[in-house]
Amino acid sequence: MDIVLAIQKARPNSQFTVGQTYDSLVWLDSSSKPTEAEVNAAWNLIKDDVAWNPVRAKRNDLLAKSDWTQLSDSSANKVAWANYRQKLRDIPQDFDKPEDVIWPTKPE
Repeated sequence: MDIVLAIQKARPNSQFTVGQTYDSLVWLDSSSKPTEAEVNAAWNLIKDDVAWNPVRAKRNDLLAKSDWTQLSDSSANKVAWANYRQKLRDIPQDFDKPEDVIWPTKPE
């Protein structure tokens, strides 16, 4: 669990310090300190998004690096590259878990 992200989800804009565990949480805010159960519940809400973040970052990087292929003066095979780029955009819908992602092969 990323406890910082979980606490930020449970109490947005709050001030605190924390180590690796809930027990190390020092509450510096005027709002009520979240319970450990609230922090765990907040983590359960965001953990899937957090797990997908590296996949989204790689996908966005690959899309950005292939933008040139769709320019009108590009000599790239536009259909092949458009298909590749669509497969990249479809990754979140096509795979249930980030660890299952199979990256499409770049056209030649």
